Amino acid sequence: MRFFLFFKLFDYLCGVKLTSERGREIRKEYSETKEKQVCDERGLSQVGGSKTKIDGTNGISNESIKNFTGNSTQVHLTTQKKFIKVLGLDKNSINFIKMFCGDESLNFEGRDRYFIPEIEKKYVNVFLNFLNNNKNKIIDLIVRNGYDVTSIVYRNLKTNEILSISYDEIIIKINECKWVAKKGGIHLKNEDGKTYFHLQREGKRNKNNRYNVLFHIHSNLFITN
Repeated sequence: MRFFLFFKLFDYLCGVKLTSERGREIRKEYSETKEKQVCDERGLSQVGGSKTKIDGTNGISNESIKNFTGNSTQVHLTTQKKFIKVLGLDKNSINFIKMFCGDESLNFEGRDRYFIPEIEKKYVNVFLNFLNNNKNKIIDLIVRNGYDVTSIVYRNLKTNEILSISYDEIIIKINECKWVAKKGGIHLKNEDGKTYFHLQREGKRNKNNRYNVLFHIHSNLFITN
């Protein structure tokens, strides 16, 4: 799932439908080749796998590696149920998540979800307040999720540029940020309006995982002013 956006780009560029077999081949290429290249360059032993946030370690530094083809890439994906439970959301925030991410039974103007301007303002405001009052908790969930990630590594697949930021530096950076609602997502923006993370629904065609909660990390986070 972490390579979903890359698969869509591949489809678009090649003009072919992505099969399950091709998807497995690309996942293997990323986990066994592209991530290992970064690990080798940084003197790390590769860990990887879908059950951990840590992709490489040297016994002291535990790094999460993110390969970018655009301005952002997936950093955390979870079900609505788990997201609500882990964060202990109240009824208003739960209503927001259910309307924003949708479900198969919804039919609003022919859609199975609501965009943010279509959701009751009380639900939106309560959820935004929760996000802004719990920034560290949210970032800990989407970056670490119970694992001792010490830094995130950014690799630009177009230029092969590699940058990194420590978890502690991320926490410092987000102190000046605010979660801001847009039509199709909620963005954590700095004082200059640059997005560091954003929340959206997964939105795959397959209804088994169409309604999940998805977070992206943006390249802006790695840029130093």
